[in-house]
Amino acid sequence: MNYRKYLYGSLVIAALLSSCSDLEEDPYGLINTGSFYKTPSDAESAIIYAYSILPEVGYYSRGFLIITELPTENLTQKGDAGVSNFELDELRTTSTNADLDNIWTYLYRGVARANAVITNVPNVPNMPETNKNQIVGEGYFLRALHFFNLVRLFGEVPLRVDNIVEASQVPIAKSSIEDVYKVIIADLQQAETLISSQKISEGRANKVAVQALLSKVYLHLASSKNSNSPGYGFVANADEMYAQAKTYSGKVINEQTAFGFTESLVDIWNTEIYKKAPVTEHIFDAAVDRTGEIESNYSKLPNMFLPADRRMVIPYDPLVPTSTNINIGQGWGHFRTESAIYNSYAADDKRKTQLIVSQYKGEDGASYTLDINGNARPFTRKYIDPLRVGDKSSANTPILRYSDILLVYAEAAGPTPEGYAAINKVRARAGLGNLDPSLGVQAFRNAVIEERALELAFEGNRLFDLRRTNSMEDVLEHKYNKTITSGAYFFPIPQREIDTNPLMKP
Repeated sequence: MNYRKYLYGSLVIAALLSSCSDLEEDPYGLINTGSFYKTPSDAESAIIYAYSILPEVGYYSRGFLIITELPTENLTQKGDAGVSNFELDELRTTSTNADLDNIWTYLYRGVARANAVITNVPNVPNMPETNKNQIVGEGYFLRALHFFNLVRLFGEVPLRVDNIVEASQVPIAKSSIEDVYKVIIADLQQAETLISSQKISEGRANKVAVQALLSKVYLHLASSKNSNSPGYGFVANADEMYAQAKTYSGKVINEQTAFGFTESLVDIWNTEIYKKAPVTEHIFDAAVDRTGEIESNYSKLPNMFLPADRRMVIPYDPLVPTSTNINIGQGWGHFRTESAIYNSYAADDKRKTQLIVSQYKGEDGASYTLDINGNARPFTRKYIDPLRVGDKSSANTPILRYSDILLVYAEAAGPTPEGYAAINKVRARAGLGNLDPSLGVQAFRNAVIEERALELAFEGNRLFDLRRTNSMEDVLEHKYNKTITSGAYFFPIPQREIDTNPLMKP
C-alpha cells in the first residue's frame, strides 16, 4: 500500500494530527479542526495517515525489530552499532536509551493519529454510515495495536485516549497495566462491531485482523497470569482468558476464507505471491512497495539482515535442485543471527534449510558457506524481495500472520485434539513429526512456546513470548548464559518523557 500518494498535497493533515508524544513540539497538536473532516475524502485521508506510521523506519520497518529481537537469543548487532543497540542486546537498558525513546515517540504518534480518526470521523457530514463505521473501526484497531505494543514493552504507560485540543491535556500520569488492557479490549471489541470482514487493500485491517489481535491480547493475559509474570496479578482467571483466546483465534481459523495456511514455506515470504494471492498467511502487515518515492513507502529492512561485504545469489528454494536463482545483492550486516536460535532448529527443519540462508554463490559463481560465529552469518530470508530495486524493497513486516494465530489457538486449546492438530500442522510443514501425544497441559503449552520460537523467529514475537511466560531468566540467563541487568519484563520509560511530563515523575 503506497501511503504517501494519498498524503502529498494534504499538509493540513500533518499539522492537524501532529504527534501527541513529542513534547518538544509546539503547539502539540492544538490545531483548529474546523477546516478539515468535512468530506468523506477527508476521512479517508485521515485513516491512511493513521496507517502510514506503521511502515516508518522508526516503527515496523526497523525500530520495532531492534527493540524486540536484539534482547532475545535471535539476533545480535554488528560490532560498530550504536550504544543503544548494545544496551538492548545485553539487557542493560537505561531510560536514556535512544532506541526506546524512538519507539515510544512513534507509538504515541500512532495513538494520536488514531485518536483523531476516532474523534472526528463520526462527525463527517454526508458520509454513508457503513463507510464511516469502517474507518472509525480501523482507528480503534490501530489504537489498540499501539497500546498493546506500549503495555508489553513498558508496562504502566500514559493512557492517551482523547484528542488533544488544549495544552492542559498534555501532562498525563501513567495508567495501570490493567486499565491499559481494558482500553485495548474495549477498542478491539468496538472495532469488531464496526469493521467489515472484506479485505479493503494490503496494509489495512479487516474484521479478521481485529479478531486475530484480540486472540493475542487474551493469550498474553492468560499466560502472564498462569506463569506469574510480573505485573499481571490483576488478571482474575487465566482459564477464562485462555478460553477467550481460543474463541477469537478459532474465529480466524474456522470462520473466514480470506486468510489461510500456506503449504510452502518459501511462498509465505515471496513478495510476488503473498501480495497478490487471493488467500494469504499475511493477515495484517506494515505494507510497503518498492515503487514508492521515499523510505516508509518502500522498505530497507532487508539490508539489516543481508551481509555487507559480499553480493550473493541464492536459489528460490534450496530444497529443489532446479529452483530459480535469485540475485539478492548485499546489505548492511547490521543484524547478526545468534548461534542460539540457529542451533535450536533440527538439522532437517525446513524453517532452517529453506528460510535461513547459510550457503550462496558469489559473483564468481563459486559456492560459499556462511559461518554462524563469523561476521557474515547465516540470515533469515523472510525479508528478501527477489525484485528489489537497489535499496528499495517491497518486503512487508508481518504484524499478524495466520501461523501465529494457529499457534495461539493451539496454546489456548491445550493438549486437546484441536490443540494438537493446530501445532502438528505447523510442524508438518516444517518436515517434523507430530508432537508427543501424551503431554500434560503445561508441558504442551511449553512445547507450543518452543514451536513459536522456531516458526516466528525474526518477526518480533519472541521477547513477548518470553515475558508473558515469565521465562526471561530461565531461557536467556540459565539456558543461553546471558546476563540481565535491567529491562527484563518492562523497559524503562524514556527519560525525555519523564523530564517533559511533570505527572510522570516519581
